Amino acid sequence: MIRALSKNDSDFIYIYSVYEGKNYSKNKVETYYLASCSTYQGLIAYRESEVYNIEMLADNYISLTTVDLSAGLNDRMHPILYDFLKNDWETYEGIVEGQLEPWLEFQKELGHRP
Repeated sequence: MIRALSKNDSDFIYIYSVYEGKNYSKNKVETYYLASCSTYQGLIAYRESEVYNIEMLADNYISLTTVDLSAGLNDRMHPILYDFLKNDWETYEGIVEGQLEPWLEFQKELGHRP
């Protein structure tokens, strides 16, 4: 599991996906983190400049794995989240948006609160 601090509120966030995207206005590739936080139900996209103190926690949770998302560059995602993305788009979308039932299903599959 990957944990970091949000520069916006100095709250811990838990990262479930890391991806790179092209910022055409600045003509550069930026890193984004799809993460949960304690004050929001769902996943939020953070820019690399919005987080600090990124650390791998020494626990039994699964780490991120490289995935093949044809639109992305160097994408990594938690295997459980990737399984929803690959096999159940509606549930994946609900997890990201913080819809109650998909969010609870994600929690159940993770075995802990995201």
